[in-house]
Amino acid sequence: MKIVLIGGGSFVFAPTVLEDALVKHKLADGELVLVDLNAETAEAMAAAGRRIAKETGAGIQITSTTDRKSVLAGADYVIVSASPQGAKRWLVDYEILSKAGMADQARECGGLGGMLNTFRSNAMMLDICRDMEALCPNAILLDVTNPMPRVVTLINKYTQIKGFGFCSIAYRGAEGYEFLPYLLGKKREEVEIVTAGLNHFAWLVSIKEKESGRDLMPDILERVREGGRTGDSDDDLRELKVMKRWLGTYGAIAAGSVDHHAEYLPLQEDIHYTTTAPYHGTEVERVHRMDEICRIGSGTLEWEKLFNHPSWEHPVDVALALSSKQDIRFDILNLPNTGCLPGIPDGRIVEVPVRMRNGEVQGIPVNGLSAEILELCRTLSDVHELVTEAGVKGDILLAERAVELDPAISNKEKAILVLHEMLQAHKDLLPQFQ
Repeated sequence: MKIVLIGGGSFVFAPTVLEDALVKHKLADGELVLVDLNAETAEAMAAAGRRIAKETGAGIQITSTTDRKSVLAGADYVIVSASPQGAKRWLVDYEILSKAGMADQARECGGLGGMLNTFRSNAMMLDICRDMEALCPNAILLDVTNPMPRVVTLINKYTQIKGFGFCSIAYRGAEGYEFLPYLLGKKREEVEIVTAGLNHFAWLVSIKEKESGRDLMPDILERVREGGRTGDSDDDLRELKVMKRWLGTYGAIAAGSVDHHAEYLPLQEDIHYTTTAPYHGTEVERVHRMDEICRIGSGTLEWEKLFNHPSWEHPVDVALALSSKQDIRFDILNLPNTGCLPGIPDGRIVEVPVRMRNGEVQGIPVNGLSAEILELCRTLSDVHELVTEAGVKGDILLAERAVELDPAISNKEKAILVLHEMLQAHKDLLPQFQ
């Protein structure tokens, strides 16, 4: 099995890929190639990986490069965790939006900020997919780049590549669902939970006691309606206040953090909107992290420290399940709808539980979401489609239609004017709009 990781110098995501390949699964053979524009970072990460492989007995070969075309041939899986000039470009958006009195729209996935982020991410992803079509057309693309529904839409609708998206926001934890069981005083391993919807916009479908099978939905509905309790942290009190309001409005309990869900909704006073670039680490922290990685690779620092700040996403698990034809269930995956989420057209990207069987991914049908949530998910899915198409075609009229439809944007007239200014600011990355 050959895995190519684009974004192989990522200080958060690349270590998780290495941990899953070398420690969790101890892959005995195959090849892992770390691709990054920063040759020094990619090679430092690869050197750390080679040391860990030697000490754990994993036989997979680990190399690095800045040239993806030179290594895509023969790839079985291509993982992408990259954002073109992410922090720098977000700051440009934030300054424009702040000047216009729309700072809350500097969002990663929704609203105007999410639209421009889509255009930039998808321009990069389209280039990657074209290279894959030429060099490894049967490889599966495993995406971690945001805005996920729109990136995965691009992959599956506008290229010949098959792709899936990985995001664990609905878990609110590194190892599985944490916050929802916590509300009931239970541990994640004591309950069975199903969530579904769209990425960063998934909702609780069911929650049961694992041992007895007892339905816990009445309990958690009561808990959310109750709101905060004495002893809850300030963050939990705020979360529960918003969850209670949304339960009354939409008839459903938000699975992920309310700040992520709110990216797709109009401005709300009790939401924390992003005021700093939504990317990991300050410059000082990155320098320190690079020093640690180099020391791990040279053998002067214990290698376990590479995994101190892991990502929650585990595409290596899916790659292994598919390649070995395991029969296994995953709680969360973003993939084209095949009747799994009612009211959403087939082919649209949804977030549902899946089962791997005989090397294929099968979405699990989900029922039980409220009519209000399904209607809102349909509207947001329509926006995802419009934004993706606008970016592919460089069609400003489609982008304006998306603004008109997007529930996250209230002042449509001003937003369209600002949209044109933002497109001009990023014209070097988005020549299709000129």
